[in-house]
Amino acid sequence: MPRAGQRALFYGHPTDHEPLAWSWVEAELVRSGTYWVVARSSGHPHPRPVWGIWHEDLLYLSIGTPAIQQALADDPVITAHLESGTDVVIVEGEVTGSTIDVNIVVAYDEKYDWSYDVAEYGPLVVVAPSKILAWQAVGWAGRESFQRSGMWKSSG
Repeated sequence: MPRAGQRALFYGHPTDHEPLAWSWVEAELVRSGTYWVVARSSGHPHPRPVWGIWHEDLLYLSIGTPAIQQALADDPVITAHLESGTDVVIVEGEVTGSTIDVNIVVAYDEKYDWSYDVAEYGPLVVVAPSKILAWQAVGWAGRESFQRSGMWKSSG
């Protein structure tokens, strides 16, 4: 993902918040154990927790829920966010396909101390981010204000 400019953005608007470093955002994406995903659908969207990895500016997710698989087949737009409500990272993007790439599966297995069986669970879904929003807030539930924020858009 391209790096944010000198000025911090909050939901795409300039702000006086301190700019958030891309290195922090990327470390959170790599470290996270759970990615909450929402696919656009004709019904009410239901966020689902899934496992995945961030690798070379792509998000690879294990999405086994048939409802999400169908929604993504109908419309590949997806949103994924990490667990924290104060150290927030939100990925907006599009499913561009799936992969059984051995290197990706090995990285997934190493992260989760798991043996991902593609025959049983299916290929990993590949998400190409179009936008990543992130911010850090302080205090219980972030009520003491936002400290740093940023937005990154893909160049594609």
